[in-house]
Amino acid sequence: MKLFVQQLGLIIIFICTAALAAQENVQTVGELPNDVFETSGLIYFNGNFITHNDSGNEAVLYELDTLTLSIQRRVNVTNISNIDWEAISQDDEYIYIGDFGNNVGTRTDLAVHRILKEDYLSSNTVSATTINFSYEDQQEFENNGNSDWDAEAFFVIDDRIVVLTKQWQSLGSVAYEFSKFPGTYAANNVGTIEDVGLITDATYDAESNRLVVIGYSSILSPFVGVVEHLNFNAVFEGYAQQSLGLNFIQAEGLTQTSSSSYFFSSEYYSRQTPTIESPSRLFSFQISDIAPEEPEQPENPEEPQNPEEPENPEEPETPNEPENPEETENPESPSLTVIPENSNEEDKLIIYRDSSSNLYHYSIATDKTVFGQVIYDLSGKEVWQKSGEISKKGIISHHLESSIYYLALFLENGVIATSFAVY
Repeated sequence: MKLFVQQLGLIIIFICTAALAAQENVQTVGELPNDVFETSGLIYFNGNFITHNDSGNEAVLYELDTLTLSIQRRVNVTNISNIDWEAISQDDEYIYIGDFGNNVGTRTDLAVHRILKEDYLSSNTVSATTINFSYEDQQEFENNGNSDWDAEAFFVIDDRIVVLTKQWQSLGSVAYEFSKFPGTYAANNVGTIEDVGLITDATYDAESNRLVVIGYSSILSPFVGVVEHLNFNAVFEGYAQQSLGLNFIQAEGLTQTSSSSYFFSSEYYSRQTPTIESPSRLFSFQISDIAPEEPEQPENPEEPQNPEEPENPEEPETPNEPENPEETENPESPSLTVIPENSNEEDKLIIYRDSSSNLYHYSIATDKTVFGQVIYDLSGKEVWQKSGEISKKGIISHHLESSIYYLALFLENGVIATSFAVY
């Protein structure tokens, strides 16, 4: 039973506070201007960042200084409206705007607009041409609540556009491709992935053939997904995911500024219980470059085998290639590291039962403010919560039936959780 409880506890900790190696290099660059508090896409072009707001806002691209994050230019796109701009991408000639936000799955006017970079650089007023598309396998367009036909991410590869859906119901994504030239297209399925979270943006590097996506979990913990050596016909093949070790961050836009440097923007977020306010910000992180593999030396079957000769110190030794490189773990690929319960001694949460009163007491050793307290059951369902400033020592007064539960305390910089048994 003890082992069972520990394993379940680790699962909940993974959901609430999972952290990965990538979190070590995540940096907060600064808060974004109020004009882009609903930032939804991000690219790096001409030495500055370009972002935009999502549905209900103006059809405007905002150019931001990379150091001060102040707005340098506002570029109006005069011949289109912002129905639900959710992403921005680029190639050598064009800037592309993804107007395909579709939370409830009812839209029949999904589009990607493109603007000549030459026009963008020469004027603060530009016009766009439009690429219309639909998903080849969407049959229903009724409003049944948040759907699996929403999308907030896309990238351009050669003469194609690839849109990655944001599946509210199944927390997965489907990759759909269609032409990047103006016209009307049925987008084809080129990859599916399940149970990753809500993907909100993507960036593709043609030189390294690396795809990077960003998104967040159902409790607003941002993650990064990486595909090395992208296979266009199976977009998610080799996908590996990392948490960024952050909480209550609605990650939205993603861009790449060098071979290993990435930036992402977050949208303003607030809620009442527990009281949380997360400003719109810009963050940076690194993904290490993977060194190219040495080609195998071809064998010459006609030459007889010679006795082994001593190594030549002037020539580096070439390691043997594995027979099947796909089955060999790449030490530089992203890898998940789950934080054990209460691994941080500075923020240690303890729960114990007073046998004389049958009351459950909790205690957390921290100098940080505790502003929320939630109890989850085995399925992860919230059964009780309390907001406002929480005492660091107290009694769990809510009546609980006999079972396993998880107490989560919301601190100013994250969530600490642990499991306990009621009997």
